[in-house]
Amino acid sequence: MAADDGRVLITGGTSGIGRHVAAHLTASGARVWITGTREETAAAALQAGVAEGATVCDVTSPQQLEGAFRDAADTFGGLSGVFANAGIDGQGKPAVDLDIGEITRLFDVNVGGILRTAQLAHRHLDRPGALVVNSSVNALRPESGFADYNASKAAAASIAQSLAVEWAAEGIAVTGICPGYFPSNMTQGWLDDPETRQQLLSHIPMGRFGRPEEIGATVAFLLTPQAQFLSGALIPIAGASNV
Repeated sequence: MAADDGRVLITGGTSGIGRHVAAHLTASGARVWITGTREETAAAALQAGVAEGATVCDVTSPQQLEGAFRDAADTFGGLSGVFANAGIDGQGKPAVDLDIGEITRLFDVNVGGILRTAQLAHRHLDRPGALVVNSSVNALRPESGFADYNASKAAAASIAQSLAVEWAAEGIAVTGICPGYFPSNMTQGWLDDPETRQQLLSHIPMGRFGRPEEIGATVAFLLTPQAQFLSGALIPIAGASNV
């Protein structure tokens, strides 16, 4: 599967990293289906030409997610790749102040959502095929004040590597990406604040934030047959902030 003949489903593809990746794949000639939780953002993404189709769904709902896979697979005649991207932020406070009740929702999206997506990907993917899981650089280098988010993304990374082992003999490659700071709805509030922005940049040896084309090109490659032997890898896209 080259980029120009891929058939890819992206969860959380209506904004942020998911939308960047969808736009990159579409521009490369792939057929792309996206999911998102809001009708208006899905419609806006389609109007912008980011993807061929979209399903409004929440990855915490097995029924809604199954409907999205069915929509994409029926339209495209199967799937060659899946980008399990949907996720939400944590509470952004010290661990001693975390509301344990709120963590349930975070893990249901960031961990349960990955597993639900993976189970459906296993059912619908071509052999060979590829699943890419969006983890975070925080899974490799925990960030203070984000214990809940760090843990959820470390779990996502572990799922990716576990599936890589389980599915290797079937021809499904599973990799994880670990992005640093990229412009997105989740990060924009911090990037817009001059003091916070400077503080974040001080931890990135490259001295800048990620660019959409950098993450788009990385995921696009991981979805190709040329990346099959990378299965099990966790790939930082973080300007060396992971080391």
